[in-house]
Order: sequence, then structure tokens, then C-alpha cells
Amino acid sequence: MSRSPTLMKLQMIVVGWLLSVLGCLAFAEELRPSPVACGVCDCSPPELWVISSRCAPKCQGLDEGFARLSYSRYDASRCRFTTESLESFLAAQANIPTILYAHGNSLDAEAALESCWKVYHRLTDCPGPKLMVMWSWPAEMVYKRPLIRPVKLARENIRTKYVYAEHQGYYIAKLTSLMSTAQPLTLSGHSFGGVAVICGLHYLGGGQLNGRNFSEGYAAVRPNLRASIISGAMDCDHLYPGHRYESALVAVEKLHTTFNTNDATLRRWPTLSFRGQEAVGYTGICAARLGENEHKLIQQNMTPEVGRSHYLKPHLASDRMVATICEIAFERPLCPCGGKPGTGMRVDPSMLLEVPAQTVFPGLAL
Repeated sequence: MSRSPTLMKLQMIVVGWLLSVLGCLAFAEELRPSPVACGVCDCSPPELWVISSRCAPKCQGLDEGFARLSYSRYDASRCRFTTESLESFLAAQANIPTILYAHGNSLDAEAALESCWKVYHRLTDCPGPKLMVMWSWPAEMVYKRPLIRPVKLARENIRTKYVYAEHQGYYIAKLTSLMSTAQPLTLSGHSFGGVAVICGLHYLGGGQLNGRNFSEGYAAVRPNLRASIISGAMDCDHLYPGHRYESALVAVEKLHTTFNTNDATLRRWPTLSFRGQEAVGYTGICAARLGENEHKLIQQNMTPEVGRSHYLKPHLASDRMVATICEIAFERPLCPCGGKPGTGMRVDPSMLLEVPAQTVFPGLAL
């Protein structure tokens, strides 16, 4: 039975329409921008270790307490942490660029690990092989009495934790002295974590603190040793010659710091400081007062990106800051597929411009 001319004409129209649609889709697919392949720059996550000092002495017996640090390695294939030793950690770290990150105040072990994951995922945007060490220290609240005088209670907690952070610096110095610097080694910290890192560098540079000397410290640059401090919660003059952490800059090749003159948390630092000073993460550093170490300073004003925030998350959202850390810690630019996942965003080289070292920042007491 033959088909009617009308039916044949209708079938031809349908087939033609389908071919037209398929052709348009194919053409659109050709025009669609291809995502930047991460394989071009090896946007792989870092090897992850967690070193905890939460079961070690906080203020006394630190040499003996060093043996009580715990070491864990993240096994990505099984999505779990495995218990390791100091020896296995040093073997893993021997020939790979490494960044040690110390978290900020008020975090218990669980919250510290959450903070660690934020840094871990962001460092994936730094290309090449790398190792990240999360330094987990006893930063949770110490005093939990009824809040009869909440302001005084908060001040006691903050000042006690500041003392803890200073002593953590001794553990960090002792560990760093054992680590390899065949590849870049960067000590990094946020807020009070920055205090721990700076104190560790002060010991490594031959400085004395709280009546304690570090036997392995010496007043010379350690090749490939760098530092990156985000929103440092310490007095703004502590790094200058003749002041509390004067030897910290002696030990490093580069010191990267951020500051924010709108930081709502550090704005109150003079009421918490033992000396009534402004915070370095609020005012910035006057490079001219660093003497012969002035050239080591790399400083970034984060106010445009983070507003009034002191917290880590908005800082990590800054491609400008993360790009600088990539360059310092791993000597590579931010991965082309970095920034916002899936966008294929490329980083403008102008994002890496540093704040002039000679700048004197608002609020800086000279």
C-alpha cells in the first residue's frame, strides 16, 4: 500500500527539522569554550599530614614533650587518616615543597580539621607536587566559668592562648630544624597560628623567648625557608630590631604577611595586648623599620576583598592572596584552572603585584 503524497511530505518536513536541530546543536558544541585542562598544570591536591601537639605539655617540659607529638597521614585512596611516626614524616617530606599551616584561636581538634580542609582544597590550585602539614594545637577555650564578666573572661582566654601559641613556636622550631629544605619549606599561620609560626622562626634565628634558648638556632638565613602570616594577632612592632620577635626575619628568605585596616576583630587588639599596641594584621608592618631584612617583606592589603572579616574563609577566596602563596611556597603561579572550580578562570599576572615595602600604613605607630 503506497503512502499518500501528503503523508510523505509531512515525513520529509519532520526529518528535515530533526536534521536542522542536530546540526545546530553540533555547531553550538563546537563554539562552546573548552574547560582548561587541569592536567596542563597538575592541579592535584597536596599530600596531607596532621601533626598534633594537643597531648604534649603546653608551657613546661617542651623538649620531652616533643616526643609526644602525634603524626597522621591522609590516605586519599581509603579516605582516612593513618597513624605515622616522626621518621616516616621526615622521609615523606624530604624532597617535596612543603607548607606547614597553624590554625587560629578557639578551635578544638574537630574545628581545626575543618579549617585544614579549607586550606587543603584551596592549595589544590597551586600546581605541581606538594605536601601540606596541618599543625593542630590546643587552642580551644580554657576558662568556661559562668559569664558573670564576659569581657574579662574573653580577655583571660585570649591572653592564655597567646602564651600557649608562643610555646608552640618551640615545637615548630624543633620540627623545622629536622625537616628538609632541599625544596621550599614555608611556615604559615592564621591569627594566633601566625604567632606560633613567628615564634618558631624567632627560635630558629637564634632568638631567646620566655627565658628559653633553642640549641639549634643561629643568626643566619636558612635557604628555602619562607613564611606566610595571615591576619597576624600580635603587636605590630614585635618583628622590629630590638623587639620581642626580632630574630624571626633573620631565619627566612621571604616573609609574606596580610593586613586589613577594617578587621573588626583586630580593631580591639589594643585592649587585649599586654602592651596596649595595635595588631600587625590590622596596621601592617613598616618595612623601613626592619633594617637589613627590609627586602624580605612581601605585604598585602586584604581590605578590598575581605571587608571587616578576620576569618580565614574570605581570605582563602582571594585569588590574589593564594596566587602569592603559590609563588612563595611552591615557586609556581596559580593554576589556570584555579580560582572558582569549573570556571577555567585564568589569573591576571597583575594580581601578583605586591604592596610597596616602603609604604607606611594607616594606624601604624612609629
